[in-house]
Parts: sequence; structure tokens; C-alpha cells
Amino acid sequence: MKLYRGMAVSEGYAIGPVRYLSSQKENVPLKKTENRPKEWARFLQARMKACSHMMELYQQALSRVGEHYAGIFKIQLALLQDEDLLTRIRRCILEAGYTAESAIEKTADEYRHVFEEMDDEYLRAREADVQDVKQQVLMQLASSSTLESRRETSPVWEEPCILAADDILPSETLHIDASRVRGMILRQGSQISHAAILARSLGIPAVAGVADLPHDEDLFVIVDGFSGDILVDPPKEKVAIYADLQRQYEAERQALKQYSDVKTVTLDGTRIELMANIGHPNDLTGVLDYGADGIGLFRSEYLFMYCDQMPSEEQQTAAYGTVLQEMQGKRVIIRLLDIGADKQVPYVKMDREENPVMGRRGIRFCLEHRDILMTQLRALLRAARLGKLGILIPMVVSAEEIHTVRRLLTEAAQALQNEGIPYSGEYELGIMIETPASVMLSPELAKEVDFFSIGTNDLTQFVMAADRGNPKVGALCQAGNEAVRRMVKITVESAQKAGIWVDVCGEAAADPELTEFLLSIGVHSLSVAPPSLLVIRQTIRQIDLTRLQEIRE
Repeated sequence: MKLYRGMAVSEGYAIGPVRYLSSQKENVPLKKTENRPKEWARFLQARMKACSHMMELYQQALSRVGEHYAGIFKIQLALLQDEDLLTRIRRCILEAGYTAESAIEKTADEYRHVFEEMDDEYLRAREADVQDVKQQVLMQLASSSTLESRRETSPVWEEPCILAADDILPSETLHIDASRVRGMILRQGSQISHAAILARSLGIPAVAGVADLPHDEDLFVIVDGFSGDILVDPPKEKVAIYADLQRQYEAERQALKQYSDVKTVTLDGTRIELMANIGHPNDLTGVLDYGADGIGLFRSEYLFMYCDQMPSEEQQTAAYGTVLQEMQGKRVIIRLLDIGADKQVPYVKMDREENPVMGRRGIRFCLEHRDILMTQLRALLRAARLGKLGILIPMVVSAEEIHTVRRLLTEAAQALQNEGIPYSGEYELGIMIETPASVMLSPELAKEVDFFSIGTNDLTQFVMAADRGNPKVGALCQAGNEAVRRMVKITVESAQKAGIWVDVCGEAAADPELTEFLLSIGVHSLSVAPPSLLVIRQTIRQIDLTRLQEIRE
């Protein structure tokens, strides 16, 4: 037996033979054309067909995995219809003289470089959307015979197997026969890649980042979707053990469904607010299906990343308003733009930094680019009429930053009033607690805001002086570390003394092993990724908070 280790991205256990999937990804050599209008017409026709095909994929995903995950294809459709993408391709063809295929390849490559430079894992994983859109258009540009042959070569296996691939595009994942796939092994990918998301939605155990797995069709493996272990050619005793674990897990998963329509309360009746983290309005259906009490973190970055010019006030107002309306009066916390030198946008020139994670990001970036910040603040105030809004300031390290944002909010409101544009001044203002500085200043900062949101991911790496993106020190980036626990406790106590509410988002909030600790120190609001809502609700409903606090005292 040989052991390979990767990253667990979809829970469960799988046992079976390995079969390899050849990716549809292809790189197109850049070529010029002598007939630019013809190439532009070819692209427009292929784009129209690709949009139609994307809607077909959306409908297929809707019936197989539900709106929450089918939204992936809505994101891709929006990208394919994006005016900025269209403008770039038009320039490549009509001005630079590239063929339609070359223009798609060149533009997709530009987007790929932008996404690869991002520190935020969620946004970095969106590069797969660009690649999938590229492949969809290239397929339509190909001859009909080639297209048909590609469609006919969907993977078919005679027996259930473990699917192995470098990575899998969303459209490829959707065409996999889940009844024949017991598990997935990806050489690339991440926890939030589309392949991982769809694997979770289909209930397929998966492990990513197993770069050294041999390409051998004779392999028989066990996939551990909890530990990330891949056991190659295991002995019969191991197979029997994992078969038992597999049956036990399936029984537990079925039992978890009962927590979709129940309140999040402890055994002694204490109500806990359980909210969801989202990165796009298309995530909303899944949030509502799982009975979330609100949106604890709405990352606004997606609005800015796919464009080569800043999204307008109207575009932002519509996006924020959609989320507020859909949540029907439940709390929605929208984080101000959190980008910087580590994740750039094409319409703002920024110098590279040696350590961008600790550089000009979050509120530092926003205050350096007041025009971008003011547009976002105006849009938020306009959208506030449609629901219960919370505005969240990222990367705060001083009270002065809060004062500046409050002053700018006042200026934005006054300008809207002078212009006769409807808005609301009813909102809450909070800050991310994600640096040691904000923790140590939390008694003072709590007097300046309505709430704290503890971002345990960044807080952990700053407290432990360990880059969470560096696998060599990844073991240090554990939110359960005692130093991090003390930081969280200090923050919660400061919030309680000031009479403001506090929530915890990030990996700590979604870790059932830390739920008891967080509730015991006074945290009554958690915000997690939608797939974690049910298991955290189950955990909370099994805790006797009164007894727990008595024991701690």
C-alpha cells in the first residue's frame, strides 16, 4: 500500500478502481487574419450559440443539483455577456487583426494572469469560469463535425470507479455520470474550485492537490474525503474498515437533512444567529434553502474583478439590492471592497508589493481611491432602502479609519439628498477584526461601531506569523490555536462591554470542534459557507449552553 496526501474538498469515503479523464482544455496558437469583419461575425455567432448552450447547462444543473450550484453557469453566462469582455475581444479582432479563436485565447489568458495574482482563494478559483467560457466558445467555433465528435466522447465507464484528472471544468463535471463515479481525485483544484463545489453538491467524495498520483489505470484506491488521504492498493483489512466508515457516514448524512427547517437554538433554548457567507447573488437560493438567518459576509469583490472599468453606481445598487430583497428583511452584511496589490483590478494601476497581504489592501486601498469608495458607499445607501443592511469595513487598525468612513457616508448621503435620489440612512456600521492591532484596540473601537465581525482566517495568519497560503507553515494556521482563541475572547469581551453584537466568520465558525468554545465565550452569531449551515446547526442544537458556562465558571 502507498499513501498520497492531498486536500479534502468533498466529504465522504470512496473505494474502487481509478479511471482517468482527459481534459477538454486546449491552448490555441495565436494567428492573424486578413478578413477581420468575417472573424468578428464568426465570433458573434459562436458567442450566441455558446450563450444558448450555457443556458442548457444551467437547466441541466438545476435539475441535478439545485439553484445554489446551478448558479455557477449563470456566473459564466454573465461573463460571456459582459460588455468589457466583448470590448477586449472586439479590439483583438478588429484592431489587432487576430482570428476569433486567437482573440478568445489571448483575452482568456489576460484574465487568467489577473486571477492567478490574487491572494483571495475564492476569487483565484474563479479563473476556472474564464477557462470554461473560453472552451464553450472554441467548441462553437469548431466545425460541426468536430463539435459533434466532442459531445459524443463524454466519459462512459462500465463499472463504478474513482475519477482522476488534472482538474475538471464545471461543464465537464456536469456531464459526469455520478452513478458511475464513487470518488474524485484532482491533481490541481482547491476547496472552493467549481469541481469541488459540484462534487459536494453531487455527494461525491473528492481530494484535490494530489500532484504526484501516478497515471496508472490499474490502480485500486481508497479516497478519504475527510483527511485528504489517498490509499493506493490497500490491503483487504483497510478496505473493510473504510467500507464500514462509508456506511456510517451515509447514515449520518441522511440524518442531517432534518436540520434544514428547524431553528438554531441550544438545548437550553438560547437562540443563535446562524448566517451565511456568499460571494455572488447566485449563492442566495442555497442560503435560503438551508434556512440561514441572514448574510454575515457578502464579498463585494466579484462586481469589480470581471470588468476592465469600475462598475457603475447603478450596477452596484442593483446587485446589493437584489441580495437585500431576497433575504426578506434578514440581516445582510456587505463588506466594502477588499482588494489591493495582491488582487488587482485592471482599471487601477498599482505597484507590486513584497508582502501584499500586509500592504495596501482593504480600507487602505479604499481610502487611497476615494472615487471608488464613494461610488460604493452611494450604492449601498441607495440599496439600504430594500432591507436590513450592515456595512463592513475590512482591515481596520485604527479609530481614524472608522471616523473617515463615517464622514464619507455622511457626505454620500448629503449628495444623494441634494440630487433627489432615494436612499436610506438606516444601516449598521461594523469592522472586521482580523489584525492583532484591532484586537488590542477593540475596547476603544467597539465604541465607534455597531458590530464586530471576527475574520478568523486573516487573524490566524497574522497572530501566528504564518502565511496560510504557504503549505510549509500551513499547520500553524489553525484557528483553534490557543493564541488565536485568546484574541477572539478579548474581542468578544470588548464587544459585550460596549453593548454591541459580534459575529465570527471564517473557518473557525464552520468548525464544529470550535462551536462549543465560541458559544461559551459569548458568541451568539456565526457566519459560515452555505454547505456548513446544517452541520453547525446540528452541533449548536446539541449544546447545553447554560451547563457549559457553569462548568467554565
